[in-house]
Amino acid sequence: MTHTSDIPVQHFELLFDSSPGSFLILLPDADFTIVGVTKGYRRDTLTTREVLLGRGVFDAFPDNPHTPEANSTRNLRASLLRVVATRSPDTMVIQRYDVPRRDGMGFEVRYWSPVNTPVIAPDGEMIYIIHGVRNVTDYMRLQEENESRQKQSAELSARNRQMEAEILQRGWDIDEKNRELRHANEALMRYAQTARDEAQSKDEFLAMLAHELRNPLAGISTALELLAIVGNDASKAAELRDVCYRQLGNLTRLVDDLLDVSRVSRGAVHLRREALDLRDILDSALHAVRGLLDERGLAVSTSITPGAYRMWGDATRLEQVLTNLLANAARYTESGGRVDIVLGNETAASGSWGVLRIKDTGRGIPPDMLSRIFDMFVQVDTEIDRARGGLGIGLTLVQKLVEMHGGAVEGYSEGIGHGSTFTVRLPLDAGVSLPEQRGGRGTVPAGQVPGTRVLLIEDNVDARMTLKNLLQAYGYQVEVAETGEEGLQRMLQERPDVAIVDIGLPGLDGFEVARRTRMTPETRGVRLVALSGYSGPDTERKAAAAGFDMHLVKPVNPVELPAILTVRADR
Repeated sequence: MTHTSDIPVQHFELLFDSSPGSFLILLPDADFTIVGVTKGYRRDTLTTREVLLGRGVFDAFPDNPHTPEANSTRNLRASLLRVVATRSPDTMVIQRYDVPRRDGMGFEVRYWSPVNTPVIAPDGEMIYIIHGVRNVTDYMRLQEENESRQKQSAELSARNRQMEAEILQRGWDIDEKNRELRHANEALMRYAQTARDEAQSKDEFLAMLAHELRNPLAGISTALELLAIVGNDASKAAELRDVCYRQLGNLTRLVDDLLDVSRVSRGAVHLRREALDLRDILDSALHAVRGLLDERGLAVSTSITPGAYRMWGDATRLEQVLTNLLANAARYTESGGRVDIVLGNETAASGSWGVLRIKDTGRGIPPDMLSRIFDMFVQVDTEIDRARGGLGIGLTLVQKLVEMHGGAVEGYSEGIGHGSTFTVRLPLDAGVSLPEQRGGRGTVPAGQVPGTRVLLIEDNVDARMTLKNLLQAYGYQVEVAETGEEGLQRMLQERPDVAIVDIGLPGLDGFEVARRTRMTPETRGVRLVALSGYSGPDTERKAAAAGFDMHLVKPVNPVELPAILTVRADR
């Protein structure tokens, strides 16, 4: 008996070559080089051993350039790469893979059913890939002929079906056009309603704005006329001045709210965060609206749950939030009513939260308005007398500022006559370290130099005259200039301690005045204060870049002037 190990190598080659199937032996290299080929493969592909051995399989069998849609070369390469990667056989679906003619004149159509099998050595190394194919060209031609006959038969049937389908399609098209027309009409109606609503909102807002502006202006105008009449009646004059102060404060708050809500909506407001205690913010807000609460004759109760209320936030903006909510409670609650304020803390998976609830016994909110009360220019009070005041922007501003702090605000009411409750949630941080408490409100800072010399550069005659007189009444030595050029000259001549410079000067603007002041050695140490009707981070950045020490927004609060004009003793 002859053992396998006794069969010479050349006999294996003869056995492989005589195999009845069509096979290639490929190396698993980059080109998949052909190292063996059976007679059946050479017959089916119209090739010879000498032409194939030593060549890459894709070099020996390129794509037919006349069938650009063919993708058999790409498919075969993908299959061989899968065999290399998985070390497992890979069976391919039937492929059209045309072969070059022996005379070199084009290609002959061929269809193949390929199988690629790895040959693994005992040591685990892949040494060959057997590429076996079965020529199914005749089968595919029969299939194509059968399909062609079926296609002709189907075309005859399809013509009848097409006619029926066209009739149905035309009906569907008509229905679809009708639906589109209805949708377009509905959309136009919605757009028209939206336009009417927006126009009505605009008209209501302009009417509210006119009302809110005229009220304080009328009070100021009448008070000024009366001041000229009362003569030496000091008591009456003081009363009229109080009217002017109150109405000016109302007017300023109105303009500030308009500007704030615009800046917040545009993302132009940046919070100036600091360590603070939410209880202090509530105390400040109550102090700010105490006069309004007392004037309305409201009972106020405050309850604070023991605990830590430390957080990072913008104290001014948070006070603005609580002041707005408290002022709303006061405006919408009749005399004899009450406002209950509860500050507590909650712990959730998301962290610790300070929760402030402001509940009033006032007018309440209609159910259909609850979802809109934080929208811009929405007013619960729409009566013509506008007794409650406001422009409908306070709650919008409240919501945006609270959300900027990472919190949330919501309003609730059981309806008209049942009062309202507003709840503010703000994130707390127990790790915040609070600064030492400083002096109370309105304390004049230490270091004020007696007889401080101030240069005021302002082109508006009335603003220049009134601010000069106010500064002189406070004891400052004041010089004035109407233009930037004149201001620079006086800066060199007078060398003031402080210069208050209007940014919007004609010709040489305030920014350029500041830059030139800082470039001149004699005036480099002057404290520069920018004064402008413009506000926001961009204006503040420009002012700082030009060399200003600080930026003030008109109108200036007279109480804050001593702190603003403080000069260090070493200057």
